[in-house]
Amino acid sequence: MGRGSYLPTESTGDDGSLAVDYFKFSSSIADHLRSASLVISHAEKRTFEGFGLGKPLIVVVNEDLMDNHQNELAEELAERKHLVCARPPTLHQTIASMDLQTLVPYSPGDATPVAKLINRFLGFPED
Repeated sequence: MGRGSYLPTESTGDDGSLAVDYFKFSSSIADHLRSASLVISHAEKRTFEGFGLGKPLIVVVNEDLMDNHQNELAEELAERKHLVCARPPTLHQTIASMDLQTLVPYSPGDATPVAKLINRFLGFPED
């Protein structure tokens, strides 16, 4: 949750409810992502490193940002069924109604053709 002052209520899930864990700040969230069964995060580009671990992901869009770039990326990836997109007021309903079985694993694209095109344009020899 970063360096904010809000502290959510932690839950162990022992009573049948959703187990909730959080941390204030981590320079690398990889260990946290590996141990999670579901990741809920803001919709920043760095958040999507969870894709490589195959974890279901709910991204919560911050619509107060000036250019609303989070919304554009999150909506596109949700449309492709790689993640679930929510807004702060709809997060509870999103969790209650989501079907993680419909999610499709994300496969990163291959940038090799683009890199070769740029190299050719710049006059570098081809490998």
